[in-house]
Amino acid sequence: MSSSESPTVHKARSDIMVGPRTADPEREAKGRRDLAEAKIAEAIQRNLDKAPPLTPNQVKRLSALLRGGIR
Repeated sequence: MSSSESPTVHKARSDIMVGPRTADPEREAKGRRDLAEAKIAEAIQRNLDKAPPLTPNQVKRLSALLRGGIR
């Protein structure tokens, strides 16, 4: 595991690789969902760390994106 890789990312990648070898498609699917979530969370955090504070309306719009309300 690289020093920048979170335990969640490492576990998700493991599940993606182990799922097919153990004939466990649910484990692979869960790994793919968990990996996507971890990557999105890390990207959000990286950008929030360098951005100025967001207004309540900006937070509301970004939250709607996560809920699938804005495309």
